Amino acid sequence: MIVSEIPRELADLARADFVRSAAPAWAEPAGAPFNVRRVTLRPGEITAEHNHHDLEVWVMLDGVGEVGWDGRTRVITAGDSVYLPPLAPHTLRNLSEDRPLSFFSMWWESLPALASVHTGREQRQAAERQGRPVLLLPSFPTPNGELHLGHLSGPFLGADACRRALLAAGERAHLLLGTVGHQSQVSAAALAEGLSFHELAERNTDAIVEGLAAAGIGWDVFVRPSEPAYPAMATSVFETLRDKGILVRRTEETNYCEPCGRFLLEAFVAGSCPHCGSDQTAGIECELCALPYNDRDLVDPSCATCGSVATQRPLTRYFLPLEPLRDTLTGYLRGAAMHGRLRAYTERVLAKPLPDLPVSIPAEHGIPVHVEDAEGPAEQRMYSAFELTARFLVALDAFAGGWEAYARQENPRTVLFFGFDNAFLRAFAFPAVLGAFTDALPLPEALVCNDFYLLDGEKFSTGRKHAVWARQAVTPANADQLRLYLAATAPDVRRRDFTAEGYAEFVTDELIGTWQRRLDSVGARVAENFGGVAPEAGGWHAEAERFYGQVKEFASSATLDYLPGRFKPRAVMAGARALVRHAEDFAEVSADATPGSGIARTCVALELMAVRTLAMAVGPLAPEFGRRIAAALGEDVIALEPTPRWVRPGVEIKFATDHFSPDTTVAGR
Repeated sequence: MIVSEIPRELADLARADFVRSAAPAWAEPAGAPFNVRRVTLRPGEITAEHNHHDLEVWVMLDGVGEVGWDGRTRVITAGDSVYLPPLAPHTLRNLSEDRPLSFFSMWWESLPALASVHTGREQRQAAERQGRPVLLLPSFPTPNGELHLGHLSGPFLGADACRRALLAAGERAHLLLGTVGHQSQVSAAALAEGLSFHELAERNTDAIVEGLAAAGIGWDVFVRPSEPAYPAMATSVFETLRDKGILVRRTEETNYCEPCGRFLLEAFVAGSCPHCGSDQTAGIECELCALPYNDRDLVDPSCATCGSVATQRPLTRYFLPLEPLRDTLTGYLRGAAMHGRLRAYTERVLAKPLPDLPVSIPAEHGIPVHVEDAEGPAEQRMYSAFELTARFLVALDAFAGGWEAYARQENPRTVLFFGFDNAFLRAFAFPAVLGAFTDALPLPEALVCNDFYLLDGEKFSTGRKHAVWARQAVTPANADQLRLYLAATAPDVRRRDFTAEGYAEFVTDELIGTWQRRLDSVGARVAENFGGVAPEAGGWHAEAERFYGQVKEFASSATLDYLPGRFKPRAVMAGARALVRHAEDFAEVSADATPGSGIARTCVALELMAVRTLAMAVGPLAPEFGRRIAAALGEDVIALEPTPRWVRPGVEIKFATDHFSPDTTVAGR
């Protein structure tokens, strides 16, 4: 007989041999077909939220606790047992103030159970999405300069491709765009150029619109800095949160430039990140590590305008404390779809006390905010990060003709697209403000985040003019191939590099040398062996079955890779390039099929299916290419779906020979 005791009193927790989690003494001798540990929680302690693929059972030994599972809670006491299926996040909290809680955790692996639960979750998620429109919200560009390829490679091409893919799949999708309302970077740029804030903002907004249009980025609504409805909406958000008591007014020491007579905030302050030491700081989050900080915590702060060392002066401002919203934000982020790097980032932020979001700052331009009993200027302006919710609502209002009625009637899904340097503002600040303001709109269900795109090894920079400008580089002749290259080299998780040489090689070797050559080859064999019309499939052999499987796998994966929750156009491009090479291999093994035979018909029909599937998959990235291939195959549009389809037998086939061409526009930047 082997007896394992459990801690029952607080004094037991102070014993030198106390261990929070340990296998009972009988576990190894018993050779149980499952893993088991005794876990003891201190009064008030809660386990870290986690999930896993194993099946797990908790058996309560002593105490009273609250189990949280997949958004639900239940009180359990000694003698109760709990079964936890795979994948759902779960926690256990000790509800006692003066007694330990002990339980057995037993877990084991079952791949059939995992597969069943995974399928069920996918079906429930698909049912929840069914019929609801999708609002795609890329970060609005800052009109301190015009658009460059670094901007296009991230939120804008991503949101546009996602919109086109959702529409091709039969869903309702709408892209809401505009430029940022009142950022200090615009003020600093206007000061440097001797222009007024609105002169520069409107001029650069015109250039941004031109660059987006040149790149084929479509939108349903575009909000300009001068949008007349915007000030009232921003003021409504501010006053609602202020009147609810969510905002606080606080005086604190703030960086100040004596020679310039200006408080140093956002673009007007220079310094090093207190977390990673980077000098890439602007606003309240580091461009390198993306972690938030308070302005006064910058290391060696100085004036970005004149270089003077910052002094400190008291300043009264409005803030939105995020720590009281911790449970709401934690629950939201747990359910939002995002890639692993962004999730790890949110966990790092949540591991520490959440900062306060500035709501007002001393500035010359922006939405007026009066600060009562202020030390320093009482007439301030709304902080640009706090404005994000108002910009979204104004865009939605312009699109729907009444944002709240639309939200309550349609229950739309929202997807954010943004750069990693804006992770804190999009993953924390935006949902905090939106959720505190209204319950009519669900918080964003997916956060699509990219890192910086590099140009010849260095970050694209508007300020340093280290860029390839969109409206100069993108033309109707090269838009598709440039979009394909940006997708193929997208910095979707980590930084990646754009080079003119790499782009030229991609066009020459991949698009012209491989894709166009494949189209020419298939078209020639259809003309030579089948009178220029698509044949009907006949007999099959092993190579045909293998190739069909490859086409089918690509169609399925591309369809999934466009879903907002797992959006990854770089994976679509990798699959497209692989499919073309599979098609080349298949053409070699099928070349000797007897002309006119059933096998020969099947081989060419499969190659046409592959061409159709390629156009279907890359059409959201290269819309003109997709349109021209669809027309060559006798279709108006090709729907995005996971199962490949035949090209209709008897359709006349004639592929153009000029889908791609060498590009000197970008090379000559």
